[in-house]
Amino acid sequence: MEDSELVKDFQAGNERAFNELVIRHRKGIYYLALGMVGSHDDAEDLAQEAFVRAYQSLKKFKGKSSVYTWLYRITVNLCLNHLRTRRTRSFIGLEKIEAVMPGGDETDAPTELRELSETAQKAIQELPPKQRAVFILRHFQGLPHAEIAGIMGREEGTIKANYFQAVRKLRQALEPYMRGEE
Repeated sequence: MEDSELVKDFQAGNERAFNELVIRHRKGIYYLALGMVGSHDDAEDLAQEAFVRAYQSLKKFKGKSSVYTWLYRITVNLCLNHLRTRRTRSFIGLEKIEAVMPGGDETDAPTELRELSETAQKAIQELPPKQRAVFILRHFQGLPHAEIAGIMGREEGTIKANYFQAVRKLRQALEPYMRGEE
């Protein structure tokens, strides 16, 4: 059953349809929140809050975007608000960095790889929140710019510029490793 069909079922009174939406999207929502705020506990809370808000608003959902895009937008907005209010540094979980590193297992990695992973974590955490969100959605979630634009409520050109700036900043931060100076 498609997400849109589940929404229609929920709007018709079938509560189980919402549970199916949660099951389908909970991992993606959680990992998006984790990537944005860096804390497992905060990510769980924000993911839960995203689904609570979705539940409260789903009766009025008109389908102008996909359910997936709508849920991600709710999550991104909650995470941005969370980061604004806490004003604390957030950390991307090592497992997310390891996923893009050769080998993936930090415990057996050489010191240089661990240092690179830590430097990459720090560089991602230091990105401005909107650039961080765009980078995570594009790089870790693999979403196209157009879909990110829908999630973020921005023009596609703005999303491309944010992604370009994020990548430029990350390359700059990791440049010593690329040249073999670290």
